[in-house]
Amino acid sequence: MRKNTIIILALSAAALLSGCSKKVTQPVVNPSLQQGADAQVQQSTIAQNVAVSNFYQADWSTFKSGGSAKVGGKGREMSSSMQMKMLRGRSIYVSLRPVMGIEVAKMIISGDTILLVDKVHKRYVLEKASLLTSGVPVTVENLQDIFMGRAFELGKGSLTQNIKEDFVTEVNGNKVLLKPREQYKGFDYSFTYDERSNIISLDVTPSKAGASTYSVKYADIEGSVAGKVAGKASVSTTINGMAFTLNLEYKDIKLNEAFTIDTSVPGGKYKRMEAKDIMKLLSGSK
Repeated sequence: MRKNTIIILALSAAALLSGCSKKVTQPVVNPSLQQGADAQVQQSTIAQNVAVSNFYQADWSTFKSGGSAKVGGKGREMSSSMQMKMLRGRSIYVSLRPVMGIEVAKMIISGDTILLVDKVHKRYVLEKASLLTSGVPVTVENLQDIFMGRAFELGKGSLTQNIKEDFVTEVNGNKVLLKPREQYKGFDYSFTYDERSNIISLDVTPSKAGASTYSVKYADIEGSVAGKVAGKASVSTTINGMAFTLNLEYKDIKLNEAFTIDTSVPGGKYKRMEAKDIMKLLSGSK
C-alpha cells in the first residue's frame, strides 16, 4: 500500500460531505411536455412511475457489501478492495483491504463524527462531520442514500410517502428529475431517473461560476428487499480547485443481516492527526 493509506478514505469523506449553506425555497416547476397529446400522456406516465417507485421505497436496517474502491486526483489513481457496512441512520464503515483481505485503513462515520484510521502507519483523524460540510445538515442517512442510489431530502432523510410533497418532478424526454422544493443557497441538487424508474445520477449544480461541482453517476441498478439499489456509484467533485473521482463497485450485497460496527477510537501507539492535516493529505503535500 502506498505511503498515505489514509488518503483514499479522506478523499471519500470529503467527496461525500461537500456542500454550501442556507435553505431557499424553489417555486413549483411544471413538467416540460413534448408536443402532442400522446407524448404528454407518455411523459406523465413516466413521471408517475418514477415518483411512485421512490415514494414507496422499502425499509431496510443494515447494508453489507464487498467490492472495490478507486480514487483519482492530481494525476494519481489509487484502488483497493473494500468492505462496507451500514447501520441505517446510525453509522457507516468502509474498510480498505488491498492485499489478502487484510484491513489497512478504515473510515467510520457515526452520528456527526468522522474517524479515519491508517493501520499501516498507526495514525488517525477524528473530527466533526461539520468540518467538511460547511454547515449543510448532511445526515448519516443522507450519505447512506448516496451510497445506495436512493433519493433523499437534506436534513430530513430518504424520500418516502411521508415527505413526497417536498418534491417536484420535471420531465425531459424519457428522463425524469426529482427535485426537493427546498434547496440550499449556493447550489441546487436533484435526482435523475430513466423511463424504467432506475436512478441515473445525483447532481449538485452551483449557482456561482467556478464553484465546486458534485455529481454521482449510478449503474447496475437491481431490485432488493429495500427496493432498487445501485451496484456502482461514481462520484466526481472538485475540492479546493482540484478534481477528484471516487468509484465504488459493490459485490454480494446483503441487507438486514445482524452485525455491529466498532466506532471506538484507536489507542496505544496510534497518533492523532490534526484537522488541518486532512487537506494536506488531499493536496498531496503531506
